[in-house]
Amino acid sequence: MESNAESDSLVELFLRHLKIDRGASTNTIASYARDLRQFLAQSETSLSARTEDDIETFLSALKSKNLESTSIARKISALRQFYRFLGREGVIGEDPTLFIATPVTPKRLPKALREEDLTALLQTADQGLPYEGTRAGALRLRDRTMIYLLYATGLRVSELISVQTQKLDTESGLLRVTGKRNKERIIPFPPFVSELLHRYRNEARPLLNPDSDTFFVGLTGAPLTRNAFWKTLGKIALQAGIPGLHPHRIRHTFATDLLSRGMNLRVLQSLLGHADLQTTGVYTHVAPEHLREVVRRYHPRGKKE
Repeated sequence: MESNAESDSLVELFLRHLKIDRGASTNTIASYARDLRQFLAQSETSLSARTEDDIETFLSALKSKNLESTSIARKISALRQFYRFLGREGVIGEDPTLFIATPVTPKRLPKALREEDLTALLQTADQGLPYEGTRAGALRLRDRTMIYLLYATGLRVSELISVQTQKLDTESGLLRVTGKRNKERIIPFPPFVSELLHRYRNEARPLLNPDSDTFFVGLTGAPLTRNAFWKTLGKIALQAGIPGLHPHRIRHTFATDLLSRGMNLRVLQSLLGHADLQTTGVYTHVAPEHLREVVRRYHPRGKKE
């Protein structure tokens, strides 16, 4: 029992490090906490005393349950970061994850919406859901504004629901958001979205009695939650004939559309808030014809003699 208490303390110390020093998201911290506690439950041996064999045994048990390679890879990442942290803190002398191999995970290409599906989604958002009551119009305008802003900027849902009123400039068409690892970036948006944002802020938001500076709020005036937006988007998408629409597909659609129309990959990286260009590079598989044309046009040997 003493070793488990020690292990719990080490896990909590690591999670605080992720939050404070690394600026990790709430979802990442929660996932790593589950992974480490699952590994902790494997035996009563302290985490600081476990070996490479203990980790291999843990991974073999996961594989025997036919767990997806992506989930196993994430658990290995959690263990690897945890033990590297313990090494830096001087808790352990040897990293037991040093020779643990990460399983090969299938590369999943972003799946963008077809143009007709996107059109149907936006048209359905224009009509809105059948809300009732005196604030029905305000709610419909809020939903419409959020969906249009999502497609116009490629925001993550967590960023969308956290938009702050004072960081939104509808006149200049600029939005300042805080993304992963607490990094701020400025994103421009087109005039048609600026008009929607202006209308929502002046006509709809005051009717919802907001109790904070968070831009998008619910009926009680509190900031709209991730789940509430997901449900709203799901209902609108279902009416548009796109059942099971994940919000991230709209982000993929934003990126794919811009890249296929000639946007520089570095600029797209900045707009999406990717720390690594390789992450943005996955979209090069989505628009190969455009990229081939770019190479032909700009490479010094791209044109036929």
